[in-house]
Amino acid sequence: MTQSNAHAFDVLFIGSGQAAWNAALPLTKAGKKVAIVERHKIAGVCTSYGCNPKIILDSPIKTVEDAQLYGGKGLESSFSLDWSKLMDHKNSILDPLPDFLGKMLSDAGVTIVHGEAKFEDARTVVVNGERYTAETFVVAAGQRPMLPDIPGRELLKTSDDFLYLPELPKRIVLIGAGYVAMEIASIASKAGSQVEVVQNSDHVLSGFHQPYADALIEKMKSDGVVFHFEDQAVRLEQQGEESVLFTQKGLSLKTDLVINATGRIPNTDGIGLEAAGVEYTEKGIVVDEYLRTSQPHIYASGDVLDKKQPRLTPTSVFEAKYLGALLSGLTDAPIDYPPIATIAFTLPRIAQIGVSPEEAKNAEGYKVKPVELGKQWDFAGRGDTDAHLTLVYDKEGFLVGASAYSREALDIVNALTPIITLKLTAEQADRLVYAFPSFESTIAGLLRQGQSE
Repeated sequence: MTQSNAHAFDVLFIGSGQAAWNAALPLTKAGKKVAIVERHKIAGVCTSYGCNPKIILDSPIKTVEDAQLYGGKGLESSFSLDWSKLMDHKNSILDPLPDFLGKMLSDAGVTIVHGEAKFEDARTVVVNGERYTAETFVVAAGQRPMLPDIPGRELLKTSDDFLYLPELPKRIVLIGAGYVAMEIASIASKAGSQVEVVQNSDHVLSGFHQPYADALIEKMKSDGVVFHFEDQAVRLEQQGEESVLFTQKGLSLKTDLVINATGRIPNTDGIGLEAAGVEYTEKGIVVDEYLRTSQPHIYASGDVLDKKQPRLTPTSVFEAKYLGALLSGLTDAPIDYPPIATIAFTLPRIAQIGVSPEEAKNAEGYKVKPVELGKQWDFAGRGDTDAHLTLVYDKEGFLVGASAYSREALDIVNALTPIITLKLTAEQADRLVYAFPSFESTIAGLLRQGQSE
């Protein structure tokens, strides 16, 4: 096919996840001719291999945890978790979503192209032997699980595999202790598996408030999780019906399943970035404050970026919406990231936003205030006695950061997100009359403490 009869578009996206379709829809509505190229399922990782399946599997686990905390307090209960039925339920909810989103995009006028996209040059991508040109390209190729270079690596499973296990193994070994590994460990151990974690450092959940991470370790140990710190996997073998993971310290961990959860790597290989002249590093594609790559007509968004912001679905959505506005002419300003809330869906949860306590302690002008939520009547009444909150105020008394350890950490940090993002004062917070009793109803008082001390 010659260049003259290539398929031409105004904007072409490589990838169909949150970092792509949240821009594609408004651009189509603005009159742009838009295409999305997807090599796998429409809607990307979050819908099929990330947030959505994880939270469906986690929800009944949290229900069990919540009920158990009322033991001896008036509610005596026992639960029987059927993993296969739970998996069937999850699949029945999520399996239709890629087709649903694909139809929604097509109905809106977006052209969907299924296949592997590869830049032939800076102005052309090839998919299934067909050439596609565009005035503007957006690379939203995401990330994939990383596998360590050890003998037996072909036997390793990933978090993607865990989220689709038809049966839950009796024994699971996890390599790594980031938030994905800790979420899997929480779900699997509570669902009845014997879980062991091999971690090359002496801590878990790097990037989260470490006193809370330490508290989580102790809680997970009480749930039967075994941690092997400052050790690493060196070999995996299949011996009969069981797998054996050998570690640097000489452990031979016999198990039914080994899941590598040591992180994810950007999908920068295989899409012809070199041919397009797009600069990238091992951390992802390099962009400027407009999300432009080294080629001014090629942009990138989502987890494939080399960036300091958390690689989360909300971050990808924010970037996509920005690009939708930028490429349709609604803004010419650089991207301005707000504080981004993040959470580990462990039991209890750990969530945070803004300036961390660790950052505050290493800089001038901040005040760090601990709040023992577990001693408050409402948290104690729910059995959430270990709940804790750490707030960070700037020198003017504005709340600029929060870290929470609680079964309700998600709601706590989400309640504080607009306070931090909009820099609300105690007087302004008093104008927000929440339903009571609730954590939200205490926010104005927390802000006054930061202003008065």
